[in-house]
Amino acid sequence: MNTSLNELNIVIAGVGGQGNLLASEIISSASVKEGFKVRVADIFGAAQRGGAVTSHIRLGKEVYSPVLPQGSAHILVGFEPVECLRAANFLRADCTAIVNTRPVVPSSVSLGRASYPTLEEITALLRKLVGKIVTLDAAILARKAGDALMVNIVMVGALAGTGATPIRKETFIQAIRDLVPRGTQESNLNAFNLGFQDVREKMAE
Repeated sequence: MNTSLNELNIVIAGVGGQGNLLASEIISSASVKEGFKVRVADIFGAAQRGGAVTSHIRLGKEVYSPVLPQGSAHILVGFEPVECLRAANFLRADCTAIVNTRPVVPSSVSLGRASYPTLEEITALLRKLVGKIVTLDAAILARKAGDALMVNIVMVGALAGTGATPIRKETFIQAIRDLVPRGTQESNLNAFNLGFQDVREKMAE
């Protein structure tokens, strides 16, 4: 247990309905279980479902303000590709970005009033901004685990798989068991393990 860590800053970027807040709660709970002090800020867009949702998580030996200063995020957990770009001003140059490649296309794009960049364009921009980027289709893995809504748990597993935090895998697992609805623990843990393994395999390539 490395409670001597001064500060680790994580930003979660997604849209309403993707389960960002539960993911934030799991990461925060796991951090507390490891003995860290934690501060969290959840920032909502204009609409509860479909609007931007960003969570700031700060953990370490001593952390104070819950809101990340610009250019301070060590880790980006991107639930939605374009929302990763919206969070760009928070990222450090050595940030590790974990990006779900499945877009949530806004109604303005569906109605032809706006365009959505390609995944290649998004990742090319991110590569210029961060030190490391790992991509995965969390929606496919969530369906494989048994529920398309478990994208958030897949992404927590992906975060654990990078080894970018001082939080142990078993501590994440205990936090998931504590926080997901009773009767869904095993399917959620399956989603977590699929995300964990996917990222481990990609980082070993």
